[in-house]
Amino acid sequence: MRQDLSRALATDPNETAVVDHIGLQVLAEVAIVTLARPEQYNALSLASWRQLVRVFEGLSAATALRAIVIRGVGDRAFSAGADIKEFPDVRLSVEDAIGYNEAISAALNTVQSVSVPVIAMISGLAVGGGCELAAACDVRIAGSSARFGIPIGRLGVILGYTEANALSRLIGPAELKYLLFSGALIDAQEALRIKLVQQVVPNAELIERTVALLEAIRTSSPVTIRAAKVVADMCGRTLTTADTEALTRMTVEAYGGPELKEGVAAFQQGRQANFALHERNKDGRP
Repeated sequence: MRQDLSRALATDPNETAVVDHIGLQVLAEVAIVTLARPEQYNALSLASWRQLVRVFEGLSAATALRAIVIRGVGDRAFSAGADIKEFPDVRLSVEDAIGYNEAISAALNTVQSVSVPVIAMISGLAVGGGCELAAACDVRIAGSSARFGIPIGRLGVILGYTEANALSRLIGPAELKYLLFSGALIDAQEALRIKLVQQVVPNAELIERTVALLEAIRTSSPVTIRAAKVVADMCGRTLTTADTEALTRMTVEAYGGPELKEGVAAFQQGRQANFALHERNKDGRP
């Protein structure tokens, strides 16, 4: 599986698997979502934002899925952001702009709400909407040549609440204001310093490090990983009744299910736990 993932992440998606410049490949338990518009630095059109919603809604229903990777085609860009060339047709009037902003918000919300970890594998530019999309992921791993920024002051558009919230939770309001006020593009090490990314690795090791994280997720308890994402996202805000109910459900699932028993037995027997077997049994499959 590790070699299959490495090969897939190093290969451009088949044209038949690309819709509105968004590619999708599913390898058993891992989905690879590709921003596939290399001639325009993987810029995201309005149709692309809407396709991201459809893709992630479909992945949300995939019960066997363990993780998702978002990447860009080539090493020049994760995504250079919105397709500015189409703005005269889709974003210049107030009504059009509202619809466009709603499409971005819907895409980011759908990425954030999927129950499995979403990893951004970032090579090259992650600018504007590309930076916002990366911020909506759970973890960001960047190649050393990656650059980040939100230079929207040059255009006259404003940052929506969904995008601002995703970024601010990572880097804080002051750093977000600096990026917006200055329009600066920062390098990968500065992005690491302000906690916009979690890892910076040599470009040649980006796929290897991403696959290593995916393998760690795949071999961990599915219950633990799902709960980790939910609980981490609850931190820093007042818990709602729905939050408390979710915590109770996860506690029952963890301590009343088979995975804890398998994890403890594997530890005592000096072997690697086989949580996948218990997931299949739980779902009634052989």
